[in-house]
Amino acid sequence: MAAAVAGSRKRGAAAFLDDPLAFPFPFPVDPPRLAKRGRCSPSAVAADVGLSFPLEFDPIDALRLIFPGADPQVLRDYLEASGNVLDAAIRAYKDHLANRNAESTSSITYAPSRNGDNDVVSSKGDAPVGTIPTNGSEWAELVVKEMSSASDLVDAKKRAFRILELFEKSTAQIDHDAKCIQEHKIVKQMLGGLLHQNGVLKRAFLIQHNRLKEYEDMVEERSQFKQIVEKYQEKIKALEEKNYILSFHLQQTNQHSNIYRHRNPDIF
Repeated sequence: MAAAVAGSRKRGAAAFLDDPLAFPFPFPVDPPRLAKRGRCSPSAVAADVGLSFPLEFDPIDALRLIFPGADPQVLRDYLEASGNVLDAAIRAYKDHLANRNAESTSSITYAPSRNGDNDVVSSKGDAPVGTIPTNGSEWAELVVKEMSSASDLVDAKKRAFRILELFEKSTAQIDHDAKCIQEHKIVKQMLGGLLHQNGVLKRAFLIQHNRLKEYEDMVEERSQFKQIVEKYQEKIKALEEKNYILSFHLQQTNQHSNIYRHRNPDIF
């Protein structure tokens, strides 16, 4: 009975191991060790699963992709100040850039005049009327309109500085939009990679869980087989004792029968 159950068990385990759908990844078929559990790093898990890319990424490289012109040491300082949180470091550095742009915009610009004196031109003056131009022809029309409306050379300089300031704001807005688009692409790629890695880890966890459950079932059946074997051994031992007693009685009976056989019959 025990041999039949063990044979069916081996056939079931072999079918489970040979099933290509049960193991979509090339995991080793060695039984897991429950006594010692090693420490697993993400790179070790990736190597075990068979990934061609690491599960870890450098936050500094991600920040340099988002802010290509920034100093790596400054980015590292912002990352450490944000508690090594990538999103917080991105927001902090963007706030820093916004504050720096605001300070540079609100600063006072000095334009040299023809007589050598410095004419102070504030950036808080009246901006050119109308919306920000979007193409070259609109910018040309704006320059011609402002220059034709100037009353003298000083007024023309002020209007020219305001046009340049408006052009800088427009360029900064375009650069900001391009950076936002690039940042969105990078974050989207990182999110896609993380989702893929999460799916791989989930599948690996399910496979390991199924293997562990299979191993626990095998251990339980082995303990049951041990109990059955112990019971059969006890029965065999009891039968051997009975057999010995019966053989002893049979031997004594044969000896008595031989004694009675050699005696002369009584004559009455």
